Amino acid sequence: MVELIEYFLVFGLTVSLSAFSVLVFDGAIPVLDQNQAKAQMDEIAGAANLAALKGNASVVLPLSDASLACSQGVIHFSSGTASYSSQTGYPCDFQLTGVSCLCTLVFTQSQDGVELKVAG
Repeated sequence: MVELIEYFLVFGLTVSLSAFSVLVFDGAIPVLDQNQAKAQMDEIAGAANLAALKGNASVVLPLSDASLACSQGVIHFSSGTASYSSQTGYPCDFQLTGVSCLCTLVFTQSQDGVELKVAG
């Protein structure tokens, strides 16, 4: 009888921990992806603003199926299910889609505004 109770306790604990792990990781992974995309957007916007002020700026980011566009002073960035926009206040006109690499994003200032070149 004691062995049976012990078996049910161990089995119940194992099932409970497994279910808890699935719930935690199922909820945590999308949140981590959104946080990473937000941090990448902050880096991109910061580099674009710095380029507009100082002439050029670079940032290295690991991108996976990301899209990056800018028009009328607003940068749009999407990666996975997350999508963010940021006002630069400077003219810009570029669009990249499906970018997947360890990319060096090089922002430069030109007569037309901020331009973007991707290396990597």
